Amino acid sequence: MTHLDVIGNTSLKYQDEKQWGSCSAQGTLVLNPHLVKAHKECIDYVILHELCHIKEHNHSERFWRLLTQVMPHSRAVKTELDSMAELYLNE
Repeated sequence: MTHLDVIGNTSLKYQDEKQWGSCSAQGTLVLNPHLVKAHKECIDYVILHELCHIKEHNHSERFWRLLTQVMPHSRAVKTELDSMAELYLNE
C-alpha cells in the first residue's frame, strides 16, 4: 500500500450515520461504528477514501486517481462494501 501524505490537523470521530464515513472541510473524519463489522480491507478502504478527501474534497477524477494510487483494488473493495450497506447501515 502506498503512503498517503495528509496535510493539516485531522481528527477522528465515530457517529451513527447512513454512510460508512465522511470528511469535513476542516479535516474531521467521521466513521460509522457499524464499520467494525466489515472485513479489514473494507475498513481500510473507508479510512483511505476519507483521507483522500483531505486532498480532494469531492469525487472528481483526481480524487479517484488518488484513491487508486493508495489502494489499487479499491473498486472491488467498494463493491463488497456497497453490498453490505443495506444490511448494516439500516440497523
